[in-house]
Amino acid sequence: MSMDNAAPPTAAADAERIGPDLWWLTGILVLGGFATLLDSTIVNVAVGTLAKEFDAGLSAVQWSVTGYLLALCMTIPLSGWAVERFGAKQTWLFSQVVFLAGSLLAGLSWSVQSLIVFRVLQGVGGGLVMPVGQSLLAQAAGTKRLGRLMGIVSIPAMFAPVVGPTLGGVVIDHIGWRWIFYLNLPLGLATIVFSLMKISNVVAPGRSRLDVLGLALLAPGLGAFLYGLSEVGSQGGFDNDGTIAGLVVGAVLILAFCGHALRTRFAPLMDLRLFKERNFRSGTSATFFLSMAMFGAMIPLPLYFQLVRGADVMESGLLLMPQSIGYFLAIVVVGKLTAALGARSVSIAGVFLAVIGTVPFGLITADSSKVLLCSSMVVRGFGFGAAMLPCMTTAYSGLKSASVPHATSAFNIFQRIGASLGTAALAVVLQQRATAELDGRAAGLTQVLPGGDVAHSLAGAFSVTFWWALGLTVLALLPCVTLPGRVPRDDSAPASRTAQLTEPAV
Repeated sequence: MSMDNAAPPTAAADAERIGPDLWWLTGILVLGGFATLLDSTIVNVAVGTLAKEFDAGLSAVQWSVTGYLLALCMTIPLSGWAVERFGAKQTWLFSQVVFLAGSLLAGLSWSVQSLIVFRVLQGVGGGLVMPVGQSLLAQAAGTKRLGRLMGIVSIPAMFAPVVGPTLGGVVIDHIGWRWIFYLNLPLGLATIVFSLMKISNVVAPGRSRLDVLGLALLAPGLGAFLYGLSEVGSQGGFDNDGTIAGLVVGAVLILAFCGHALRTRFAPLMDLRLFKERNFRSGTSATFFLSMAMFGAMIPLPLYFQLVRGADVMESGLLLMPQSIGYFLAIVVVGKLTAALGARSVSIAGVFLAVIGTVPFGLITADSSKVLLCSSMVVRGFGFGAAMLPCMTTAYSGLKSASVPHATSAFNIFQRIGASLGTAALAVVLQQRATAELDGRAAGLTQVLPGGDVAHSLAGAFSVTFWWALGLTVLALLPCVTLPGRVPRDDSAPASRTAQLTEPAV
């Protein structure tokens, strides 16, 4: 039998080998992404300190947190157009420079108004970082290498919510509040220097028309909708006029954008027609539900340790670390497992592990073993890592290189909406169950003395909340079933071929 048409073993090995250039790119993306995700949580612990510093109300200072998150979310839709028009490297550098400038100015703030403005500037830069970074990686890596590398790039998303409050508390207590912003400066400068040295455009920029109407609909629509969800989480319900207005206005604008995107003759700001691609549709929808389940529990988990068990911010952060460790362990093995068993099997198995890791939290009491809970978090983190990484790989497999920027924008938007929906849902459940458990003994969770008898009685409220978290995890099984049974062949994906041919440009 002739072997002329057979692929040489070395060619197949090269298609999966991760060279130094790709490792450099991955490291730069992790470095650049960590600071922006850290800023989503690190300022939360400084709200009280900032209110005293600027002699302002807590609600006013809270806008320094809300403004950053809204600006970040509203900027994401621009990432696809910016990459096509100016190039991924140029857009990445722009995002880092803007975020760095915002960090410096936020640290120099002289009033609460100036702080809010500079935090919004930070959010504009931060909103471009993740989708543009993923676009760079998807174009450069190819299908066979993308899952492993995308998992590494997503590590900051797991560690930032854990490290942020802990690091913020230490910095404020020992150095001063301005340094929660100045910490970004060395990270940002290092990212910019390494990016200039090691990153080049895989796909050359070209002429791309900005969808102005789409921007006018989608950006404020996302901002209003996510603001409404954040208010649902903080208020613990829908009985606030601002909450309802945000959700309704946001939903109307987003639906109007969907109609526009499907009818326009030009390239829309977010190309919904990508969902006609089976792999992108199944990978993105699975990630949406998995984000609901995984990030939704990131609020009740630390609150349980701080309120019921009386742990301080640093201790609760350390107690959450096992989940991030489990997620990291999944990255090490999930690539080979997916290649051998297929995305569908690995994701479904991951969801089952996440369910097993969540069950002990549904049975939680005021005296539950910390060793058991930490061990369960390792299993939970591993399960979510094993479930999500094949979804990310699947979403980008088979896409043409020209479609990747818009795909990363849509993927990040759905992932963020899923995380916000999960957070809001579990926050409402926790607030309502806690109110029932307190039965007038305290006005709310913020009025409960941590570690006291009243706090111990709230363990039941957290137990119910974690059962809801388990329900969201089970719900994620539905889209995982639609994933392909095996990873698509790398030589059939146009994006992969282009990426492999142009890898030396990275």
